[in-house]
Amino acid sequence: MLKTTIIQGKDLTEARIDFMNRQRMMEYGENTKDFKKNELASTFFFLEQGEAVKAFGMLKPLTITHHDQHYPILGVGNIIAVEKRQGYGKLLMQAIKDYLVSKHLTGMGFCDGSVCPFYVQCGFQITEGLSSRFRYQDGRTEKQNGAYGVLHFDGGDGVARHLLADDALIYIDVPFW
Repeated sequence: MLKTTIIQGKDLTEARIDFMNRQRMMEYGENTKDFKKNELASTFFFLEQGEAVKAFGMLKPLTITHHDQHYPILGVGNIIAVEKRQGYGKLLMQAIKDYLVSKHLTGMGFCDGSVCPFYVQCGFQITEGLSSRFRYQDGRTEKQNGAYGVLHFDGGDGVARHLLADDALIYIDVPFW
């Protein structure tokens, strides 16, 4: 039977961190995340069947600024289905959507263009080109290789609607998560 386990970053075990690091290496050929140091406030989701993790991901609490208004959001990141094309990723994303609705917060993340259709199937919206409007507080932009879309899901706070209403810049205080 499948279950979703939700764990705060500060409560992650070394075994879970090692598992995520190994999976990131297999998925991307590198691991640029330091879950132990940088994700203490993040919420992690593990879709499990018995002791086996089938998919995992996280939501990172962030504040974005748009027209000098500050908005709390949850950054969707590190989504990996360990076993592909079995529906595990979609089930994980449903748990993440349910969590966003329960917290009345917008979830937003960046994704490679090749996986945009997956997120649309999961009920997220994709806005291509939106990633070019993100800036760090000091005005720098994140170097992006390839075509990125921005996935978003409105958990009830209406933040995405505000961001999409015009072409104004959006400021963040962390690297693309």
